[in-house]
Amino acid sequence: MDFMRVKLEPETAFIGKKFAYLFIGVIFSLNVITFIWFFLFSKLN
Repeated sequence: MDFMRVKLEPETAFIGKKFAYLFIGVIFSLNVITFIWFFLFSKLN
């Protein structure tokens, strides 16, 4: 049981890190899209 626990810990840490990078990437891309959208609408007005 201890061997399985030690074996599974790096995989769960890698999955958590991958989801964290994905979450940060989604937030950053949404921020970039909103900044470009506000810039275009302020340029039109």
